[in-house]
Amino acid sequence: MRSGRAKGRHMAEGTGDERQRLFVAVPLPGELEALVRRAQESLAAVRELRVLKPEQLHVTLAFIGEVDAGKAAIARSVVESMPADMGGEAVIGGFLPLPSPSRARVVALELADEQGVFAGLFETVMGGLEAGGVMKREKRPFRPHLTIARLRTPGAVRPRYESEQAPFAVQSVCLYQSELRREGAVYTVVCRREFERGDAEEKA
Repeated sequence: MRSGRAKGRHMAEGTGDERQRLFVAVPLPGELEALVRRAQESLAAVRELRVLKPEQLHVTLAFIGEVDAGKAAIARSVVESMPADMGGEAVIGGFLPLPSPSRARVVALELADEQGVFAGLFETVMGGLEAGGVMKREKRPFRPHLTIARLRTPGAVRPRYESEQAPFAVQSVCLYQSELRREGAVYTVVCRREFERGDAEEKA
């Protein structure tokens, strides 16, 4: 049996018969890590809560799941071919317990997407994945959010104070590989699509 590292390498090259667990997401800008850390600290008293590490923080656009090499190659092509002008800005804000405040399994921070940046990214990514036969979208509407913690047992979430608001700059989109381990999921960037910066200001 091949090692996990060898498995990921073959999939990244688009060869071999191995399967890979993939998702497409927008990584958290580095300047927001301190804000997220403060939000996580406000949840410290919640029972059976596991906060996510900085390298695990992202806004998911499409969870693809486990696919073969052919579909992995299509997913990579979808991400790499995204238009370079799809960057922009949203606003990260208050807590969003999911599926509900009283029975939360996930604690997230909500994103106000008034410019439609995340909505546009979602449609582009999902449209490409559907056209390529990689996956179909869920029936529930897309709601951009940043997961910051998970609960082992569903329960009520009552943060000690509300999370701050701040601009969330969308600078890139990544195709990630997810490896499930005993200590938690490990995410590896398979490919990254960088977006242009400052064009909107120059044209204004």
